[in-house]
Amino acid sequence: MIRFQPGPNVVAGDSDTGKSYLLRCIDFVLGAKEMTKVIEEASGYEHVRLELRNDDEGVLTLERHLTGGDVRAYAVPISEVVAQSASDEPHSDNNDASKQDPKGEEILAWKRQGASKARDITSRVFPFMGMPEEVRLRSNDKGKTQRLSIRTLSPVFLLDEAMIIGEQSPVLFGGYDLTARKRMFSYVLTGTDDSGVIAQEKREIVQAEISAKLSLIDDLLTPIEKRLEGDTTVDDEDNSASRVDTTIEKLSSLLSETEDERTRLRDERREQLRLQQRAESQLIAIDELLGRYHLLDKRYSSDLERLDFIAEGTHFFDGLQDSVCPLCGQQMDGDVHTHDEGGGITDVASVYQSARAEAAKIQGLQKDLQQAITDLSARWNARDEERKTAAFEIARIDMRMDTVLGPARRRTRTTLDELVQRRLEFQTLKSDRDEVERLRALKEELAKQLPKGSAKQTWAPIDPVAVTALSRVIESVLKNWSWPDDVRVEFDERTYDIKVNGKPRRAHGKGFRAVLNSAATIGLLKYCQANNKPHPGFVVLDSPLTTVKQREGLETGDSNEDANIDPRIEPSFWKSLSEINDDIQIIVLDNKEPNESLASDLNLQLFAGASASDAERKGFIPI
Repeated sequence: MIRFQPGPNVVAGDSDTGKSYLLRCIDFVLGAKEMTKVIEEASGYEHVRLELRNDDEGVLTLERHLTGGDVRAYAVPISEVVAQSASDEPHSDNNDASKQDPKGEEILAWKRQGASKARDITSRVFPFMGMPEEVRLRSNDKGKTQRLSIRTLSPVFLLDEAMIIGEQSPVLFGGYDLTARKRMFSYVLTGTDDSGVIAQEKREIVQAEISAKLSLIDDLLTPIEKRLEGDTTVDDEDNSASRVDTTIEKLSSLLSETEDERTRLRDERREQLRLQQRAESQLIAIDELLGRYHLLDKRYSSDLERLDFIAEGTHFFDGLQDSVCPLCGQQMDGDVHTHDEGGGITDVASVYQSARAEAAKIQGLQKDLQQAITDLSARWNARDEERKTAAFEIARIDMRMDTVLGPARRRTRTTLDELVQRRLEFQTLKSDRDEVERLRALKEELAKQLPKGSAKQTWAPIDPVAVTALSRVIESVLKNWSWPDDVRVEFDERTYDIKVNGKPRRAHGKGFRAVLNSAATIGLLKYCQANNKPHPGFVVLDSPLTTVKQREGLETGDSNEDANIDPRIEPSFWKSLSEINDDIQIIVLDNKEPNESLASDLNLQLFAGASASDAERKGFIPI
C-alpha cells in the first residue's frame, strides 16, 4: 500500500519498480476497461483499492478485482475494508447497484451499457468530488448530447507516460469522441455543460421521414379522391342531407306512434285473452256440474216412478183373495202371517204412506235441483257470451295488427332504412371531403418542412475569457520553472493544445512536450481550484522529467529540441512543486529524484529496486 498526502507527492526510483503500474491501478479502479499493464509481482494479489478523501472529510474507498468486473464502493477507509475482508463476514452477492448498506457499501457498474441507468463509478465519484452526477456534453455538430463520465474526464488529472510526451493534446489523446472531449474541457474551464442544447436531426433523416409521410398521405388521398369524382356539389349534398334528415325524423315519429299503438293493442289482446281463458275454464266447470245435475235429476225421476208403483200396488193389495200359503198351508188373510218368530203380514196402509212421504221429499229435492240447473244454465250463457266477446276482440286486434299496423310498420321501417343508408352516404361523402381537406393541408405543411439545403449548426467557440485566464496560470507555472518573464502561452482551439511563444507544443521534442503537458495539467488544476470550477482536485503525472535532457553550451538552433531546455527546469520544477499548498494534490511518478533538501516538502517515496537495502522499499509491490 502507498499513501499520498495533500499537496505535492513524488514517487521516484528506477525503472520496473511499479511506478507506472501504480498509475494503471488508479486508472483501472476508476473504470478502465482492463488492466493494461501486468507485472509478475502482482500475481499474488486479487484486488486493487483506492481511497479518496474530500474537503468535507468524507471518505470513499473503491475496490475492484484485478481480473475486471464491477467496482465495490465503501464509505470507510481502506484499513477498515481490509479488516472486514480479513474477517469471515462474507460480502453480499447482491449486485443490485441501487441498494446500499448503512456503511455506504455499494456495487457500481464499471461502465453503463447502452441505455442503462444503473449506478456506475461516475454516479458515486462525481458527487464525492463536488461535481453533479449528471453532466451533459454535446457529442456532435447536430447537438446530440451524452453523459460526462469519469473516463472522459480522466485526461485532465491522469497523464500516463504515453500521453505526457504525445504530440496530440492529452484532452484528445487516443479518443474518437473528439467533440465530447472538447466539450468536457470547456465544462472544466467554465462549469457550464450542454444540458440545454437542443439536438438537430440529420438532414437526411428528416428528409426521409417527411418524404415517407408525404408518400403515406398520397396513398391515403388517392382512394378518397377517386370516390369523390363525379359526386354532387357540397351545396346539393347539404340540401339533400337536410331533406333526408327531415323525412327520417317524420318517419321515426310515425314508427314510434305505430309502435305505441302496437304496444297498446298487445296489452289489450293479453287482457281479452285472459278473459276468454277465464270464461272457457268456467264453461268447462259449469258443463261438468250440469252433467252431474242432470244425472241426479234422472235418478230423482226414477225414484219417483218406483214410489208411484209401490203406492199404486197397495191400492190393489186389498182386492186380493185369501189363499193358502204354499209354504206352511195356512190361510193367508189380514192377520199377520210369518214363518219366523215374531213375523206378520205387511201393513199396506203404512207402506202407502211411507211411499207418499218419500215421494214428496224427492219432489222437493228435484225442484231445488231444477232451480240450480236453471241458474247454472244462465251462468253458462253469460260465460259463453264473455268468451265470444273476448274472441271477437282478439280477432279484431289480430286483424288490426296483421293487416294494418304490420304492413305499415314494415313499409315505414324499409323506407327509414333506405333513408338512413342514404344519410350515411351523405355523411361518408362529407367525411371524405373533410379528410381530403385535412390531408391536403397536412401535405402542404410537410412540404414546407422539407429541408431546402444543408443547414449546418453553428456553435460558439470555447470561452475566450476562460482560456485566456488559464493561459495566464500556465504562464505563471512556466515562470516558476525558469521560463523567461516574457513567456507567452496561447490556447490553440484547432488542436486543443497550448502554444508557447507562438510555437505549438507538438512542434517540440518529447522532453519539451512532457514538461509543457505537465505545466498545462498543473495550471488547469490551479485554475479550477482558484475559480471554483469542476475538477477532481488532484493530478497524477507519469514521467514528466524522465525524457528531459539538459545540456549546457548548445546553440538554440540545435536539431535536438530537447537540447534547448534550460538546465534550471528540473530543480525549478521540484522547487515549485514543493511550494504547492494542501488545497490541491499533485502526484509525480518519475525516474528522477528531487534534491534531498526538498524530500520532506514533497512527501518523497523512493523505490530503490533490486539493489534496495532492508531499510529501503524495493518497489510499489514489496517482494
